[in-house]
Amino acid sequence: LATENILKMVRSKQGKAKHRQKVNKIPCENVTKYLANTSTRHGFDGCLSPPLRQTASVLKQPVTIVTTSSKNTKPAPAVELKRATGRLTKPQQLFALKRLDRLRACTFLSPLDCDEVRFEKILAPQKVLPIGPGITEETATLSLAAALQSPTHGIPVTGQTGPKRSLDANPSVNINAEQPLIQTVVISEQDVLNQEERVLNARRRLEDALKNFGKTK
Repeated sequence: LATENILKMVRSKQGKAKHRQKVNKIPCENVTKYLANTSTRHGFDGCLSPPLRQTASVLKQPVTIVTTSSKNTKPAPAVELKRATGRLTKPQQLFALKRLDRLRACTFLSPLDCDEVRFEKILAPQKVLPIGPGITEETATLSLAAALQSPTHGIPVTGQTGPKRSLDANPSVNINAEQPLIQTVVISEQDVLNQEERVLNARRRLEDALKNFGKTK
């Protein structure tokens, strides 16, 4: 038995030596093919090209082609024009302007004493009326001032255009967050005439003040 085991070991070594000689005789370009045909695998057998990160586009948006050199040219959709030219604004809450409630301007009575102040009550014009649940006159006026100070791009300040009954019944649906919390102001011809009269009176008072300014000296 010992002799048979020794013969098997010698034969296996001779077979491995012949296999190495056979591999060494194969050209370099055929080594890969030869190793692929054998039962044993050596090294990396997959694709040798570097892996690429391929992800689907998350922001897929339709593209509208607008041509101006054809007779059948159609105007671009309003949604596309607004997306291209409009300014994206951060959405705000419906009653975000209600945080201006109880804010008042103050005037210092003395420049040397900062403790003596006088609070100015904000009064709304005659035709500016508040709208919405819990909206006071001061809050409505402050919302109008905020809308005039930082207007939304391309949107005029008109106030809430919906009917007052529907706005009070379901404000979360019918109130427009881009408009101040006031009712729609209707300007009549008489209002324009009254404003012109105020301007003329102010100009007369200014003219009289300028005339009397030199006489006092």
